Amino acid sequence: MFLTPAYIGALLAGAAFWRLFWVTLHKLGDIPLVWHWLKTSQCLEWIRSHDSLALVITEATNLLLHGITDPAGILFTLGGTAVNVGFVFGYLPSRDVFSLISAKIRTSA
Repeated sequence: MFLTPAYIGALLAGAAFWRLFWVTLHKLGDIPLVWHWLKTSQCLEWIRSHDSLALVITEATNLLLHGITDPAGILFTLGGTAVNVGFVFGYLPSRDVFSLISAKIRTSA
C-alpha cells in the first residue's frame, strides 16, 4: 500500500478527530447540558485509574465507526490510535507530575 495524499489525509483526520474529542473532554464544564452530570476531573481520574480499559474503549469505538475493510478507514483508526495512546499514557501521567512540581514551587515561594 502506498501512502497517497488521500491516505495521509485520513491518517491526519483520525488524529484530529480524537484530538478534538480529548479537548472536548477538558471543556465539559462549559457545556450546559452536561456539566450537571459529568465533570472533567471525574472523567480524567477514571481514565487515569483504568488506562488500559479506556484505550480499549476508544479503539473499539474507532473500529466500530470506521471498520477494517477500507484502507482509508484503517489509517483513520491508526491516526486516532496514536493520539489516544499519547493522551492516555503520555499526557495524563505527565499532567500529574507537572501539577506536583507546580504545587511544590507555589509552597516554596
